[in-house]
Amino acid sequence: MREARVAPYSFDYGLDAGRFDAPARGGSDDRWHGDDGRGDRHRPGGVRRPPRRTPERRPVVLLGTIGAARQHDGTDAMTGSDYTPQHVAQSPETPPLQGAERRRSFGTASALTVVSAVIPGLGLAGTRWRVFGLALTAVAVAVAVLAGVGSVFARGWALSVVANPTWLMVMAVALAVFGLLWAVAVTATQVLTRPHPARAWQRVVGAVLVAVLTFAVAMPSAFGARSLVETSSLLRAVFQDPDDPGGANAPSFGNGSDPWANKPRLNVLILGADSGDDRTGTRTDTVMLASIDTKTGDTVLLGLPRQTERLIFPAGSALAKIWPDGYHLPGEPDGEQQLNAMYQNVIRYPGAAASLPPSKDPGATMLKMAVGTSLGVDIDYYVMANLEGFVEIVDALGGVTVNVNKPLPVGGKNPNGADPGFPPDRWLPPGPDQHLNGYDALWYARGRYHTDDYDRMRRQRCVIKALSRQVNLTTVLANYEALTQAGRDVVATDVPNSLLPALLDLAGRVRNAPLRSVSFQNGVDGFSTTHPQWSAVQQRVAEALAPQAAPPASGGPSTPEVTPSKPAAAPTTTRSGAAKTPSAEPSATPTQVADECAYNPVA
Repeated sequence: MREARVAPYSFDYGLDAGRFDAPARGGSDDRWHGDDGRGDRHRPGGVRRPPRRTPERRPVVLLGTIGAARQHDGTDAMTGSDYTPQHVAQSPETPPLQGAERRRSFGTASALTVVSAVIPGLGLAGTRWRVFGLALTAVAVAVAVLAGVGSVFARGWALSVVANPTWLMVMAVALAVFGLLWAVAVTATQVLTRPHPARAWQRVVGAVLVAVLTFAVAMPSAFGARSLVETSSLLRAVFQDPDDPGGANAPSFGNGSDPWANKPRLNVLILGADSGDDRTGTRTDTVMLASIDTKTGDTVLLGLPRQTERLIFPAGSALAKIWPDGYHLPGEPDGEQQLNAMYQNVIRYPGAAASLPPSKDPGATMLKMAVGTSLGVDIDYYVMANLEGFVEIVDALGGVTVNVNKPLPVGGKNPNGADPGFPPDRWLPPGPDQHLNGYDALWYARGRYHTDDYDRMRRQRCVIKALSRQVNLTTVLANYEALTQAGRDVVATDVPNSLLPALLDLAGRVRNAPLRSVSFQNGVDGFSTTHPQWSAVQQRVAEALAPQAAPPASGGPSTPEVTPSKPAAAPTTTRSGAAKTPSAEPSATPTQVADECAYNPVA
């Protein structure tokens, strides 16, 4: 019997039957072999026909179905070549990327990384992290819009937020977290958008770019968060808390929409405390009252000489009963009878401190009562600065520019009785627009060698005027940390936290408004430091603070202000021609601080 010759079962693709199991006869894949599903019985002689070649489908079917058509040596099992399809060549630690992420160039990835650094998270919009990136962008835009709208249309609300210590701490934490997420977004943008697999140089350049950009976005966030913490600490340390002694006694005026509704003028007592090594205790050598028009910011400085005696107290008060004829300490040296000694002596005199209302600083509270009653005004708050700390504040602001009209001593002390005194270390040369550091500015405002208290008071007003004009937002931000540290160490006040937003708003008006002064000098305009006539003083103060309907007659030449500012609503004159002996009618005309601080060199 003749045997049928059957051809070996093979695909003729270079794979033997041991590496690839043929599909069952009659299955769906029989079409590869030319079978119509009826089996070999319909073939003549039962001999199978060789399968058709389909080279165009071979790589897809074999590699896509088997997934392991590479031998252990890495060569193709069919051809012996090292051909590797793209989807097989992916790095095992990098998940396959799809679509636009896969096709971007390294330059595009770098540009998107920069975009994420400029606009937080925006570079992730075309990646799998788009939700995270767009959420970060939305938060940044919302905060920017809220800050802009608040500063323009809701200024009071915005100031109330930035002046609240609790809110400042919340914002500090939020800013730190946002800065961290921003840095993550920059890093993720570079990793998700660069070509995969990245070449070695692309990895290095990308890492450097990410390091620079994350530093650029993280440092401002860290600085901002730290500044907010410092500000919160400063506000808690310096300004009055309602729970502190005396906080409940703080004056209250106005309402939520207008904090100055019932307060046409705000009166703040400015004290300069000198507690140097050559002094006994703390002496308030600088005593000035700043009376501020709450509508216009127009400010009048009222200065009392430090050697003024017999200040009076409110009628019927316990202090008025202790000193019915004004502050006086029988049997004490003359220096202890003066204004600059009252601050430290209040705790020495029996019953004086106990008669004061609750306060964290009895000496300052006593001065508020005495100066206010003597001048005929109600003093709302006080601000006291240590003169030694004044150096730190001026240095933190980058110095102060003033006019020096004559050589001024740096150091030195005048002879006093048996005390021979000593000469200064050096002299500040005269000249216009002299830029002084903190130490020299202190002696500009403090020096009395071969000069007197009244010239020193004038220079102190010039320093206040110069600082109020020269301080700006850029200067404050550039030296913020030093300013907050100096302020916490050298400034004390009873201004409550709740009033800070209104004060910040008022400070903006004060900066651009006229600044005038009324000084009281022994033997001038009927004033005497040893036996002052307080009724005449009060009349002069009332006239100086009253609105002036028309400009008064000029009593002397006026020098234009060196630093431009808005013109005064009511121009005033200087007292250059004032007599050196008491006059019958005291003059109430305040002096423009710009005039007395102008450059007029003295021969």
